This record gives sequence, C-alpha cells and structure tokens, in this order.
Amino acid sequence: MSKYSLLYLDDEKDRLVLPIKEKLEDQGQLTITVDKPKSFEDEIDKLAAILPDFSGIVLDLQLNGPQEDGSQVRYQAPSLAQQLRILASEGKAKDVPIFLCSTDDKVKASFKRDFTSHDLFDWTFMKDEISSATIDKICSIVEGYDQITKGTKDFSALLQRDYNDLDQRILSRFINEENPPVHEVARIIFKEVIQEPGLLINEEILAARLGIDKEKSKDWDKILDAFKSAGYDGIFESGWNRWWADRVADLFESFAKENLGFLNATERVNALKAKFNLENIVPAKALPLSNSTNFWTICQATGNPIDTFEGYKIDKKKEPRPWQEYSYVSLYALMERIAEAKNIKLHPSEFERFDIESAAL
Repeated sequence: MSKYSLLYLDDEKDRLVLPIKEKLEDQGQLTITVDKPKSFEDEIDKLAAILPDFSGIVLDLQLNGPQEDGSQVRYQAPSLAQQLRILASEGKAKDVPIFLCSTDDKVKASFKRDFTSHDLFDWTFMKDEISSATIDKICSIVEGYDQITKGTKDFSALLQRDYNDLDQRILSRFINEENPPVHEVARIIFKEVIQEPGLLINEEILAARLGIDKEKSKDWDKILDAFKSAGYDGIFESGWNRWWADRVADLFESFAKENLGFLNATERVNALKAKFNLENIVPAKALPLSNSTNFWTICQATGNPIDTFEGYKIDKKKEPRPWQEYSYVSLYALMERIAEAKNIKLHPSEFERFDIESAAL
C-alpha cells in the first residue's frame, strides 16, 4: 500500500504523462492521480476542494494546453502555486508541498530566470530524470510537512537539536506568529538550512573538510560511521544526508587534538588513520592552478575540494544569510570554461581579482 497520494496536473497528452505516473509509482510509495488543468478560476476552486484528499501536488511548468471543450488554458504553474499558497495562509486550502515537474528545456527557458517564483515550489525535478532517489526526496518533503503540521513552532524537535544553540535569526520571524503557515516554515528549513552550506554540510563538503578523496577511499564508509554523531537527523533528513558543520569540527578536534582548519589534507587524513587504525583513506589532491590542500568546500563546477582562500565566490543572485556560507568555484573551472558551461557566474566582488589572476597565467 502506498504511503502518500499526490495529484499530478499536466496539460500533455496521456501517452506522455502516463510514463511519468508509472515512474513515480514504481516503488509503491506514491499513488499518482493525473488530471488536466481547467481555467484558472475553476482550477483554484477544484483544488481547494480536493486537496484534503492528497499529501501534495505535482505541477508541470506550462499549463497552457487545450481543454476537452477546445478552449485554451493560459497560465503557468507559478501563478497557480502562488494562489494555492495564499489560500493555505488564509486557512482556505490544505497546506501541502508543491512540486514542479518539467523538462529541462522549459526550466532553462523561463523558470530559472524568474527567481521570484522559486520559493513557491518545495522542490523541482525533471521528467526524464525520475529515479528512486527522486521518490525518496518527494516522500521526505511530504513527511516534513506532516511533522511541521504536528508541531509548527517546536523548532528543536523539527531540527532535532536545541534551537537555543543555533543562530536565533533562522526562524525568528515565526516566534510571534500564532499559527505560521506550514509551507513557510518548511521553506526556511529546507531552502535556507538544508540546501545551503553553513550550519549543515553535505557529503562532498564533509569529505573536503576531512581532506579525503572519498571516491578513492575504500574506508570512506567507516569514516561516515565515525562521524555519525555529527549527522543531522531533523526533518527532510531521509531525502538529504547532512552533517552539522560545528559538530564535525568539534568531533575531529576530539579525535586529533588539532583544529581542523589548521591542517592540510594529508595531516587530516593521517590523524584519522591514526585514530581509527585505517589504511584505505586517501588524501584529496588540489586541482590544477591551485596550491593549497587546506580544503573547506568544493568547486561547484567540478565537485573537487578547494580552499576557500583560493576559490572564487559564486553569484547566486542573493547574499548568504548570516548562518550560511558562500559557494565557490575554482580558477581551473573558470579558465577551462567548465563553470561557464554550467552557467556558474562569478560574484561581482571577484571580477577584479579574477582579471588579475587570470592575466598572470
């Protein structure tokens, strides 16, 4: 029996939509009900009435296909999502996660340039990239909504850490709200904490901070076990593996009796080898055009570890929150145009430095 029922709204023909439904239902965790969009007003009324029967809604980006009576629907998913969020905030519709499911071409053409629309959707996935991981992430977000609904303002329970130990600005806007909207609490935790490096780090950044080339290290799983106590186990954890950055640093220092940031990759690996009697962990190497192995993050273009002092800050169209870190790209990725191919752009504050360093090569 499936865990969650989702409504999937798409204007494409059945022969194109049904394979998407089948992929999403493949693991037996989801039941997908497919529907065609109606005129905007009729669609809003219908959704407000039937959403209590669903755990979430999946929207195709462009809902502008012909209806059965020959008339044309002329709106896109952001408009519909915006109205659903308003109704949920007013208590006139069930507050459910809204997923955007589209083709990469459509997303590149419009949605990626419309930053005001991004926060309307909990998560975006591509129709041609649906996998077991996609399904797990959808379920994780639905489960997160359920947990928030049961205790909207119990931040310590949601994060599984004493909220008083963290930056109080993270969720401060909800302190004085009696019943903050579930989707707003979910958005802040997921998009401002889970998805952005700072309080939490992902597995690639964890490996960089430990100085380890995890792809070449057969004992990487043993290292993960050693740092299990630093792992994040709050909401959305089942879809996104994360570690508390401060706990990783503290745990390493308790093992090695050295500050993580003061050591290079080889020194960090040697300390871990000595502590856990491991041989099959390999120090990560610096990228071409880089010298330091005092790694702290990864190059967003290549995935390789870099020292933030050698990396270049990326322009993500908004400045990091106080509890977040910048994302970086390497000089190598810039010179080889790997960053350009992935549409990664330099932060304006890095223009002059890049001009100087690239000219010196």
